[in-house]
Amino acid sequence: MQGKTLYTILLSIIAVLTLALTVLIIILFTFNAERVPSANVGGEVTRIVPPDEQTEYKLFGSSNDSNTDNIFTIKSTSQHPNSFIMASVSIIYDGGKRNKYLEERTDLIERVYLSQLKEATIEYFRGQTFEQLQTSDSMKIAREALLDIYNDIISNQGTEERFIIKVVFDKWILQ
Repeated sequence: MQGKTLYTILLSIIAVLTLALTVLIIILFTFNAERVPSANVGGEVTRIVPPDEQTEYKLFGSSNDSNTDNIFTIKSTSQHPNSFIMASVSIIYDGGKRNKYLEERTDLIERVYLSQLKEATIEYFRGQTFEQLQTSDSMKIAREALLDIYNDIISNQGTEERFIIKVVFDKWILQ
């Protein structure tokens, strides 16, 4: 008889501990769920675009590779008073899943944003000096700065999707 009583007491202790563990797990997952940092902190969803869904658009330069690269004047300094840069600038943008938005986005760039993108490029180079553009990482800095500027223009300061992926310089000649 004493063996059955001990067995019953041990079974009840295990049942109570299991119930307590279940309650703790439920409390942890319901109350701490709001405190878990999300992977999408900035509110932007970044899509990894496969190469076949990326499209190139030449802002400055010709698609048939004739010598129509643009020449931008840069900020004058005492050592380089009349300097300029000859550059060919292209953007790579997301055509959408299976190029669903390719025609729409190309038309949008050509019809609405092309002059704003060109103006932003001119303004960027006008604000740079010869010394700034001659550093080893100047092309990378220009690429990142123009990407941010272009995406701000395209997204209407955050109201629409940012679909420009990268900025490419085909030519970069300082004089």
